[in-house]
Amino acid sequence: MKITFLGQGFEAESKNSVGNTIIRLFKESKFSSFTGISAFASEAGVVGLSECIESGADFFETLNLIVGIDQEGTSKKALKEIDELGINSYLFYQKESPIFHPKIYLFEGENDTTLIVGSSNLTARGLFGNIESSLMVEFKNDNPDGIKLLKELKDYYKTLFDFTDPNLFKISPDIINQFVEEGIVPTRKVWKKKHKKNTSKKAPQEGTDLEIPKRKTVKIPSNFKGRYKSNKAVSKLISELEIENNFEFENNEDNKILWQSGPLTERDLNIPKGANTNPTGSMLFKKGTLKDIDQRHHFRDVVFNTLNWEFDTSPGKTHLERATAQIRFVIKGTDYGIFPIIITHNPRIDTASYKQKNSMTQLSWGETKNLIAQDELIGKTATLYKDLTVADAFTLIIE
Repeated sequence: MKITFLGQGFEAESKNSVGNTIIRLFKESKFSSFTGISAFASEAGVVGLSECIESGADFFETLNLIVGIDQEGTSKKALKEIDELGINSYLFYQKESPIFHPKIYLFEGENDTTLIVGSSNLTARGLFGNIESSLMVEFKNDNPDGIKLLKELKDYYKTLFDFTDPNLFKISPDIINQFVEEGIVPTRKVWKKKHKKNTSKKAPQEGTDLEIPKRKTVKIPSNFKGRYKSNKAVSKLISELEIENNFEFENNEDNKILWQSGPLTERDLNIPKGANTNPTGSMLFKKGTLKDIDQRHHFRDVVFNTLNWEFDTSPGKTHLERATAQIRFVIKGTDYGIFPIIITHNPRIDTASYKQKNSMTQLSWGETKNLIAQDELIGKTATLYKDLTVADAFTLIIE
């Protein structure tokens, strides 16, 4: 039997986070069964789990998930994402005051078992960013201590592991709606408002000399940051009233301004009307409000330097570098979700544009064309932010 401490969030990089460990375990073919029991779940946590499940689709035969919904800790959107996983899933709820609070992740195979127990909920921050502590126990299935431990766990939570507990509710659209209507499960908007933590700019009380030092935080993997919403789903999302029209960052200090445009033009927004303008479907990253930068190199080498850049293989375009950035679009306060946006850079230094010191980097609007091609956005400002706690997570706000 091997016991490993899994700590996370206490330093700027947590390689042994529960999230990273779960990602690795789902790729191990020696396991065929997974059971997760978590007090709370978030949309981002479940979406990340879905990618893990896909990575182990060839050898995982049994997938079980139980989540709690106490204290409005799990949103309607998170439950909908769980339902869409298509696995054996339940929510646990009781009216009595003790809340449902376990965090158990169990991987079982023919010869091996790995058990993780600790404090990490099935949320992006619970799996990666929060300061958490867990123990991972690995053992062969003929190990006496392992057999004893697993029996004690399954005996104690017998009605959870055999799914006979009367307070387990099979997750379905109907069950989700019933708990929302009862006011027990919050909508995504209510959940985000309740769970937003931003005390960094809070002024200290008068007469106090309390100083709280800044601390580096862990970056959350990009695949654990929520569902990418395609352009086709935008109108449906708005009608469901799940989209907020008063977007705010969860923590302003975590989001750094990388670039801010000047007044947006018809050409920028892909809505040309004049005889001398054409709909290019793209926008050059011009200097905007930035000063003392070389706009020919700045966006490729500074703003988007961490992306995975590759040269185009199309005939006549092999000199162009391209990368895909996942960018959240917020327009006039409405969060439309995250879209894959292609960034193109021309590294040639013998062109007229380069010699005239013009920008050599542009973004292609792609699926967001219909969102940004609006007359009312002409003259507005676009601001690009980067979340310092999540790998390559960008937000473009137009207002």
